[in-house]
Amino acid sequence: MNFKNKEIYNKDFKIDNNIAYFIGILHSDGCIYNLFDKKRDRKIIRLNLTIGKKSISMALKFKKILFDYFNRTVNLRKVPNKNSYVIQTSINRIKHVLKNWNEKIPLEIKRDSSLFGAYLAGLIDGDGYIKLKNNTTDRIVPQCIIKIASDHPMVDVKNSIISHIGCNVHFEYKKGNKGVDTCFYISKKSIGYIKNYIFPHIVIDYKLNTLEKFFNNKNTGLPGLS
Repeated sequence: MNFKNKEIYNKDFKIDNNIAYFIGILHSDGCIYNLFDKKRDRKIIRLNLTIGKKSISMALKFKKILFDYFNRTVNLRKVPNKNSYVIQTSINRIKHVLKNWNEKIPLEIKRDSSLFGAYLAGLIDGDGYIKLKNNTTDRIVPQCIIKIASDHPMVDVKNSIISHIGCNVHFEYKKGNKGVDTCFYISKKSIGYIKNYIFPHIVIDYKLNTLEKFFNNKNTGLPGLS
């Protein structure tokens, strides 16, 4: 698809796994905002993605999707005097699509297990935290918990996780009104979904490594990665 020099509308677009991942990143580390250009006397709609150094691989994938699907060439640049990087671009020609995705999960993703897995991978790469709870005094089998940080309870995400993955989900509220984590454990019931629909889309190395370590731990009683 080449949409150069023309506006893109929802009817032109089909959500696939790459776009579902892209939306997951948009809902975690990305934002869309309006900017008034005084020189041109018009409103500009802009997209911003700000990340830390450990998330550069995620930003590069986000950058590639912008080019492949929207013909947008963007730069990933270091923020002066900060240990962070940013992608910024105007999206006026693709506003009809991206603004429709801003802050809400499209129905296509909610209804499709594969698309939701890719979307969830985007959330995990963006604001996710994967932790191994190794052997403790009261547990022989180690646990692996996935947490997704937000400034509000992610009810739609919780409901979709329950629907597609079939595991329990709970919210952990941080002290001082600093946000809330959406949390779920990997179990024998959910391991197949994690491996088939989420793991293949994650690109941040240390998050992949944590999952691989859990998958291949003989004490889990779960099948490892082949």
